[in-house]
Amino acid sequence: MENNKNSFVGNKTQLLPRIDWNIRFFGAHKQTVYSNWSMTKEFHHAFEILIVLDGEQETFIENEQYIIKKGDILLIPPGFEHTNKCLSTKSMTYFCAHFDIDEPSLRMKIMNNCEWVYKSSNSYHSRLKKCLQKWIDILDEPEMLVSKAKLRAQVVLFELLEVLVDIQPLNMEIQTNQSMTTAKYAKEIAEAIKWTFKKKCIEKNENVDYTIHIQPIIASLGISPNYGLEVFQKIYHMSPRKYLSGLKLQEAKILLQQPEISLNEIANRLGYKNLSHFSRQFKRWTGLNPTEFRKKTNA
Repeated sequence: MENNKNSFVGNKTQLLPRIDWNIRFFGAHKQTVYSNWSMTKEFHHAFEILIVLDGEQETFIENEQYIIKKGDILLIPPGFEHTNKCLSTKSMTYFCAHFDIDEPSLRMKIMNNCEWVYKSSNSYHSRLKKCLQKWIDILDEPEMLVSKAKLRAQVVLFELLEVLVDIQPLNMEIQTNQSMTTAKYAKEIAEAIKWTFKKKCIEKNENVDYTIHIQPIIASLGISPNYGLEVFQKIYHMSPRKYLSGLKLQEAKILLQQPEISLNEIANRLGYKNLSHFSRQFKRWTGLNPTEFRKKTNA
Protein backbone atom coordinates (compact mmCIF):
# COMPACT_ATOMS: atom_id res chain seq x y z
CA MET A 1 0.00 0.00 0.00
CA GLU A 2 2.89 2.33 0.81
CA ASN A 3 4.30 1.94 -2.68
CA ASN A 4 0.92 2.74 -4.21
CA LYS A 5 0.64 5.85 -2.03
CA ASN A 6 4.06 7.10 -3.08
CA SER A 7 3.21 6.60 -6.73
CA PHE A 8 0.78 9.53 -6.46
CA VAL A 9 3.42 11.88 -5.02
CA GLY A 10 5.17 13.94 -7.67
CA ASN A 11 7.97 16.49 -7.63
CA LYS A 12 5.48 19.35 -8.03
CA THR A 13 2.33 19.91 -5.99
CA GLN A 14 -0.29 22.48 -6.98
CA LEU A 15 -2.67 23.69 -4.31
CA LEU A 16 -5.75 25.88 -4.49
CA PRO A 17 -5.89 28.74 -1.96
CA ARG A 18 -7.33 27.95 1.46
CA ILE A 19 -10.69 29.63 2.02
CA ASP A 20 -11.61 30.66 5.55
CA TRP A 21 -13.92 33.67 5.52
CA ASN A 22 -17.48 34.69 6.28
CA ILE A 23 -19.74 36.62 3.93
CA ARG A 24 -22.85 38.69 4.53
CA PHE A 25 -25.55 39.52 2.01
CA PHE A 26 -28.61 41.44 3.13
CA GLY A 27 -31.09 44.19 2.36
CA ALA A 28 -31.39 43.23 -1.32
CA HIS A 29 -34.59 44.65 -2.76
CA LYS A 30 -36.23 46.24 -5.79
CA GLN A 31 -38.43 49.22 -5.09
CA THR A 32 -40.40 51.90 -6.91
CA VAL A 33 -40.60 55.25 -5.13
CA TYR A 34 -42.42 58.45 -5.95
CA SER A 35 -41.17 61.98 -6.62
CA ASN A 36 -39.48 63.70 -3.65
CA TRP A 37 -38.80 60.34 -1.94
CA SER A 38 -35.62 60.51 0.11
CA MET A 39 -33.59 58.54 2.63
CA THR A 40 -32.14 60.16 5.72
CA LYS A 41 -28.37 60.22 6.18
CA GLU A 42 -26.97 56.78 6.97
CA PHE A 43 -23.87 54.66 6.75
CA HIS A 44 -23.28 50.91 6.84
CA HIS A 45 -20.51 48.60 8.00
CA ALA A 46 -20.90 46.88 4.61
CA PHE A 47 -20.75 47.71 0.90
CA GLU A 48 -23.89 48.99 -0.79
CA ILE A 49 -24.43 48.57 -4.53
CA LEU A 50 -27.38 50.13 -6.35
CA ILE A 51 -28.63 50.37 -9.94
CA VAL A 52 -31.31 52.79 -11.10
CA LEU A 53 -33.69 50.81 -13.31
CA ASP A 54 -35.93 53.74 -14.22
CA GLY A 55 -35.83 57.43 -13.35
CA GLU A 56 -33.08 59.47 -11.71
CA GLN A 57 -31.57 59.69 -8.22
CA GLU A 58 -29.50 62.28 -6.38
CA THR A 59 -26.95 60.89 -3.96
CA PHE A 60 -24.70 62.76 -1.56
CA ILE A 61 -21.64 60.85 -0.32
CA GLU A 62 -19.69 62.69 2.36
CA ASN A 63 -21.44 65.90 1.18
CA GLU A 64 -20.42 65.42 -2.48
CA GLN A 65 -23.27 65.26 -5.02
CA TYR A 66 -23.74 62.48 -7.61
CA ILE A 67 -26.58 62.19 -10.14
CA ILE A 68 -27.45 58.54 -10.77
CA LYS A 69 -29.41 58.12 -14.01
CA LYS A 70 -31.19 55.11 -15.52
CA GLY A 71 -28.69 52.26 -15.92
CA ASP A 72 -26.02 53.87 -13.73
CA ILE A 73 -24.53 51.78 -10.91
CA LEU A 74 -23.58 53.23 -7.54
CA LEU A 75 -21.09 51.53 -5.20
CA ILE A 76 -20.68 52.87 -1.66
CA PRO A 77 -17.89 51.35 0.48
CA PRO A 78 -18.33 50.74 4.23
CA GLY A 79 -18.42 53.74 6.51
CA PHE A 80 -19.32 56.51 4.08
CA GLU A 81 -22.29 58.65 5.10
CA HIS A 82 -24.78 59.14 2.28
CA THR A 83 -28.29 60.26 1.40
CA ASN A 84 -30.50 59.30 -1.56
CA LYS A 85 -33.32 61.28 -3.16
CA CYS A 86 -35.60 60.70 -6.16
CA LEU A 87 -35.23 63.43 -8.78
CA SER A 88 -37.82 62.03 -11.19
CA THR A 89 -41.04 63.99 -11.61
CA LYS A 90 -43.17 60.83 -11.31
CA SER A 91 -41.35 57.82 -9.90
CA MET A 92 -38.05 55.97 -9.77
CA THR A 93 -37.31 52.25 -9.64
CA TYR A 94 -34.05 50.92 -8.26
CA PHE A 95 -32.43 47.73 -7.00
CA CYS A 96 -29.88 47.72 -4.20
CA ALA A 97 -28.07 45.18 -2.02
CA HIS A 98 -25.60 45.18 0.84
CA PHE A 99 -22.71 42.76 1.14
CA ASP A 100 -19.60 42.23 3.18
CA ILE A 101 -16.75 39.75 3.49
CA ASP A 102 -14.33 39.41 6.41
CA GLU A 103 -11.16 39.22 4.34
CA PRO A 104 -9.27 42.48 5.05
CA SER A 105 -6.93 42.53 2.05
CA LEU A 106 -9.81 41.86 -0.35
CA ARG A 107 -12.00 44.55 1.22
CA MET A 108 -9.20 47.14 1.12
CA LYS A 109 -8.43 46.31 -2.52
CA ILE A 110 -12.06 46.89 -3.45
CA MET A 111 -12.25 50.12 -1.45
CA ASN A 112 -9.02 51.46 -2.92
CA ASN A 113 -9.70 50.66 -6.58
CA CYS A 114 -13.43 51.06 -7.08
CA GLU A 115 -15.20 54.21 -8.15
CA TRP A 116 -18.45 55.61 -6.76
CA VAL A 117 -20.44 55.60 -10.01
CA TYR A 118 -20.26 53.27 -13.02
CA LYS A 119 -21.94 54.58 -16.17
CA SER A 120 -22.50 52.57 -19.35
CA SER A 121 -19.29 54.06 -20.82
CA ASN A 122 -17.21 52.41 -18.06
CA SER A 123 -15.50 49.20 -19.19
CA TYR A 124 -16.66 47.34 -16.06
CA HIS A 125 -20.28 48.49 -16.21
CA SER A 126 -21.65 45.59 -18.26
CA ARG A 127 -20.11 42.96 -15.96
CA LEU A 128 -21.46 44.68 -12.85
CA LYS A 129 -24.90 45.07 -14.42
CA LYS A 130 -24.97 41.38 -15.37
CA CYS A 131 -24.46 40.41 -11.72
CA LEU A 132 -27.16 42.78 -10.50
CA GLN A 133 -29.57 41.48 -13.12
CA LYS A 134 -29.05 37.94 -11.84
CA TRP A 135 -30.10 39.06 -8.36
CA ILE A 136 -33.15 40.80 -9.83
CA ASP A 137 -34.03 37.60 -11.70
CA ILE A 138 -34.14 35.75 -8.37
CA LEU A 139 -36.70 38.27 -7.11
CA ASP A 140 -38.77 37.58 -10.22
CA GLU A 141 -39.06 33.90 -9.27
CA PRO A 142 -41.25 34.07 -6.13
CA GLU A 143 -41.91 30.31 -6.17
CA MET A 144 -38.22 29.47 -5.78
CA LEU A 145 -37.32 27.67 -2.55
CA VAL A 146 -35.64 29.93 0.00
CA SER A 147 -32.64 27.60 0.26
CA LYS A 148 -32.16 27.64 -3.51
CA ALA A 149 -32.54 31.43 -3.63
CA LYS A 150 -29.84 31.77 -0.96
CA LEU A 151 -27.45 29.57 -2.92
CA ARG A 152 -28.05 31.47 -6.15
CA ALA A 153 -27.64 34.83 -4.41
CA GLN A 154 -24.35 33.67 -2.92
CA VAL A 155 -23.04 32.48 -6.29
CA VAL A 156 -23.85 35.87 -7.78
CA LEU A 157 -22.12 37.62 -4.86
CA PHE A 158 -18.88 35.77 -5.58
CA GLU A 159 -19.21 36.66 -9.27
CA LEU A 160 -19.60 40.30 -8.26
CA LEU A 161 -16.58 40.15 -5.96
CA GLU A 162 -14.53 38.74 -8.84
CA VAL A 163 -15.51 41.73 -10.98
CA LEU A 164 -14.64 44.17 -8.20
CA VAL A 165 -11.24 42.53 -7.71
CA ASP A 166 -10.56 42.84 -11.46
CA ILE A 167 -11.23 46.60 -11.46
CA GLN A 168 -8.13 48.70 -11.87
CA PRO A 169 -8.08 52.49 -11.40
CA LEU A 170 -7.91 54.44 -14.66
CA ASN A 171 -5.08 56.65 -13.47
CA MET A 172 -2.57 54.83 -11.29
CA GLU A 173 -0.79 58.04 -10.30
CA ILE A 174 -4.03 59.62 -9.09
CA GLN A 175 -4.97 56.43 -7.30
CA THR A 176 -1.61 56.34 -5.51
CA ASN A 177 -2.22 59.85 -4.24
CA GLN A 178 -5.75 58.93 -3.18
CA SER A 179 -4.45 55.98 -1.18
CA MET A 180 -2.63 58.44 1.07
CA THR A 181 -5.76 60.41 1.97
CA THR A 182 -7.32 60.55 5.39
CA ALA A 183 -10.20 58.40 4.16
CA LYS A 184 -7.85 55.47 3.56
CA TYR A 185 -6.31 55.76 7.01
CA ALA A 186 -9.75 55.97 8.63
CA LYS A 187 -10.93 52.87 6.78
CA GLU A 188 -7.82 50.94 7.78
CA ILE A 189 -8.40 51.85 11.41
CA ALA A 190 -12.05 50.80 11.19
CA GLU A 191 -11.07 47.48 9.63
CA ALA A 192 -8.44 46.82 12.30
CA ILE A 193 -10.93 47.58 15.08
CA LYS A 194 -13.55 45.36 13.50
CA TRP A 195 -11.26 42.36 13.00
CA THR A 196 -9.75 42.71 16.48
CA PHE A 197 -13.25 42.75 17.93
CA LYS A 198 -14.36 39.73 15.87
CA LYS A 199 -11.30 37.77 16.96
CA LYS A 200 -11.97 38.54 20.61
CA CYS A 201 -15.62 37.54 20.31
CA ILE A 202 -14.91 34.01 19.13
CA GLU A 203 -12.63 33.33 22.09
CA LYS A 204 -14.21 31.22 24.84
CA ASN A 205 -11.33 31.18 27.31
CA GLU A 206 -12.18 32.75 30.65
CA ASN A 207 -8.54 33.75 31.09
CA VAL A 208 -8.51 35.83 27.89
CA ASP A 209 -8.54 39.63 28.27
CA TYR A 210 -11.38 40.76 26.00
CA THR A 211 -10.71 44.47 26.51
CA ILE A 212 -9.94 46.29 23.25
CA HIS A 213 -7.58 49.27 23.39
CA ILE A 214 -7.94 51.63 20.44
CA GLN A 215 -4.59 53.45 20.45
CA PRO A 216 -2.41 50.30 20.21
CA ILE A 217 -4.53 49.15 17.24
CA ILE A 218 -3.91 52.46 15.46
CA ALA A 219 -0.19 52.34 16.28
CA SER A 220 0.05 48.79 14.87
CA LEU A 221 -0.90 50.23 11.47
CA GLY A 222 2.07 52.60 11.55
CA ILE A 223 -0.20 55.59 12.19
CA SER A 224 0.24 58.09 15.01
CA PRO A 225 -2.57 57.42 17.51
CA ASN A 226 -3.46 61.12 17.85
CA TYR A 227 -3.54 61.58 14.07
CA GLY A 228 -5.51 58.36 13.69
CA LEU A 229 -8.16 59.54 16.16
CA GLU A 230 -8.39 62.83 14.27
CA VAL A 231 -8.85 61.36 10.78
CA PHE A 232 -11.28 58.72 12.05
CA GLN A 233 -13.49 61.42 13.56
CA LYS A 234 -13.29 63.42 10.32
CA ILE A 235 -14.43 60.52 8.09
CA TYR A 236 -16.87 58.68 10.35
CA HIS A 237 -18.12 61.65 12.38
CA MET A 238 -17.69 59.59 15.53
CA SER A 239 -14.84 58.42 17.71
CA PRO A 240 -13.29 54.95 17.25
CA ARG A 241 -14.68 54.10 20.69
CA LYS A 242 -18.23 54.90 19.55
CA TYR A 243 -17.63 52.85 16.37
CA LEU A 244 -16.59 49.93 18.59
CA SER A 245 -19.76 50.40 20.65
CA GLY A 246 -21.79 50.01 17.46
CA LEU A 247 -20.02 46.73 16.71
CA LYS A 248 -20.69 45.55 20.26
CA LEU A 249 -24.38 46.34 19.95
CA GLN A 250 -24.69 44.38 16.70
CA GLU A 251 -22.86 41.40 18.19
CA ALA A 252 -24.82 41.56 21.44
CA LYS A 253 -28.11 41.31 19.53
CA ILE A 254 -26.82 38.28 17.61
CA LEU A 255 -25.55 36.51 20.75
CA LEU A 256 -28.71 37.23 22.72
CA GLN A 257 -30.74 35.37 20.09
CA GLN A 258 -28.78 32.21 20.97
CA PRO A 259 -30.35 30.90 24.22
CA GLU A 260 -27.53 28.43 24.83
CA ILE A 261 -25.08 31.29 25.48
CA SER A 262 -25.38 32.67 29.01
CA LEU A 263 -25.64 36.39 29.70
CA ASN A 264 -22.42 36.24 31.70
CA GLU A 265 -20.55 34.75 28.76
CA ILE A 266 -21.98 37.37 26.39
CA ALA A 267 -20.90 40.17 28.70
CA ASN A 268 -17.44 38.62 28.97
CA ARG A 269 -17.02 38.12 25.22
CA LEU A 270 -18.03 41.71 24.55
CA GLY A 271 -15.34 43.00 26.90
CA TYR A 272 -17.40 43.92 29.96
CA LYS A 273 -16.00 43.15 33.40
CA ASN A 274 -19.35 42.04 34.77
CA LEU A 275 -22.94 41.40 33.75
CA SER A 276 -24.36 44.49 35.46
CA HIS A 277 -22.07 46.77 33.46
CA PHE A 278 -23.14 45.09 30.21
CA SER A 279 -26.82 45.24 31.20
CA ARG A 280 -26.67 48.97 31.92
CA GLN A 281 -24.94 49.67 28.61
CA PHE A 282 -27.32 47.48 26.61
CA LYS A 283 -30.32 49.28 28.13
CA ARG A 284 -28.80 52.63 27.11
CA TRP A 285 -28.55 51.31 23.55
CA THR A 286 -31.95 49.71 23.18
CA GLY A 287 -34.19 50.72 26.10
CA LEU A 288 -34.36 47.05 27.13
CA ASN A 289 -32.14 45.01 29.40
CA PRO A 290 -30.56 41.88 27.87
CA THR A 291 -33.12 39.52 29.44
CA GLU A 292 -36.04 41.55 28.10
CA PHE A 293 -34.47 41.72 24.64
CA ARG A 294 -33.83 37.95 24.63
CA LYS A 295 -37.43 37.17 25.59
CA LYS A 296 -38.79 39.57 22.97
CA THR A 297 -36.68 38.25 20.09
CA ASN A 298 -37.01 34.56 20.99
CA ALA A 299 -40.75 34.65 21.65
